[in-house]
Order: sequence, then structure tokens, then C-alpha cells
Amino acid sequence: MMQYEFESVRDVTADVMGIEPAEIRERTRYIEDLGADSLELFEILTRLEEIHRVTFPRGAVNGVRTVGDAALLLTETEFTN
Repeated sequence: MMQYEFESVRDVTADVMGIEPAEIRERTRYIEDLGADSLELFEILTRLEEIHRVTFPRGAVNGVRTVGDAALLLTETEFTN
């Protein structure tokens, strides 16, 4: 995974969740660690799509459990779009 994608996901996650980016690691889990609900996760992924001008494959977002998962999805999607 590229550092740029992780930093982008981290920054968007921090903004949506109202926390400091320094609190977020690749293994940070959205639900268990951050207390995110499905709407917050949807907002994070939608913002990432808008910022990076990509569209995540239908169903792929269901596998996003951690910040690292989101960064990997972003990396893979950027290379296929």
C-alpha cells in the first residue's frame, strides 16, 4: 500500500470521526476501535471517492474493516480506474 493513500484515508477518517489523525493506524478498526457506524463509514468512503475521483467496485466496500483495508481498496481502485 502506498503511504499517500494511507495518509488520505487517515485524514478523512479523522475528520469524519472528529479525532486527531495521530490516533489512527493502519490496523485501526472502524467499528471496534473508532465506534463508527455504517453512515460514518459510508461518508468516509464517499469522500475518498470524491477526492480521488474514483468509484469503488460494488460490494468491495463490504470488506472494509480497518483503515488499512480502506487504503488498500483505494490503491487498487486507483490502478483499475
